Amino acid sequence: MGARTLQRRLTDAGITFQQVVEETRRELAHHYLKQRSVELSEAAFLLGFEDANSFFRAFRAWEGTSPSEWRTRNGPAATEALR
Repeated sequence: MGARTLQRRLTDAGITFQQVVEETRRELAHHYLKQRSVELSEAAFLLGFEDANSFFRAFRAWEGTSPSEWRTRNGPAATEALR
């Protein structure tokens, strides 16, 4: 699909490319944070942030909490505790 076609389809759907990128980053952040083997700095790198602080600020804006606090409440250990 060409760039112009993509832009037109996103406009028709009422969203921007930047919104798609941010939502994808947010979903991937959740995925990475649920895996204890992925360090927070590694998650920031994998998500394309310039540095860990940029990731932490973005995550706090998305979720209202830090990545480490979110991981504690929603990571594998929290899931196991619910079982």
